[in-house]
Amino acid sequence: MSTEVISQRYARALMNLAGKDKDVDGVAAALDEVVTAIAGAQLAPLLASDSVDNDAKSEVLKTVLAKMGGPKVLSPFVRLLQQKRRLSLLPEIATVFHRLADERLGRATADVTVADPMTSALQERLRKQIEKATGKSITLKVKVDPNILGGVVARVGSVVWNGSVRHHLDQVREQLLRG
Repeated sequence: MSTEVISQRYARALMNLAGKDKDVDGVAAALDEVVTAIAGAQLAPLLASDSVDNDAKSEVLKTVLAKMGGPKVLSPFVRLLQQKRRLSLLPEIATVFHRLADERLGRATADVTVADPMTSALQERLRKQIEKATGKSITLKVKVDPNILGGVVARVGSVVWNGSVRHHLDQVREQLLRG
């Protein structure tokens, strides 16, 4: 079974636990802290090492998680991952968990490409239009690319709205070539 499938299963299980406690955002934030703590404190090699006893690994992890606090569902979940030798999947599980949290809470990110920098007022107008079209709370990620010449290209998930001048010119060219 691929690591992606395994990560999705664990993330869905954690989402079910977080949903029961109605603390999806709290679990998401604490999950990020755990991923950062394990990577930042160089615990990952220790926890992945076959030369370190599993009981010792469990104690180290238990101590780290106790000091961090966080939602009550997270500590047993992370310790289960360690017992099942799946702790290396924690960053991928966190990524999937955030995607599931956004779906559950009706949030999405719109990747927006423009030819010139946008004012904050224009960004707010665009965000509201995309929210109206998707029915979700939108966060904009704006990128400037002069190659589109003008207009806007917006992507939310797999849906793309291409209102760029480059796209319209390409369409006109294709129509002229077809006759």
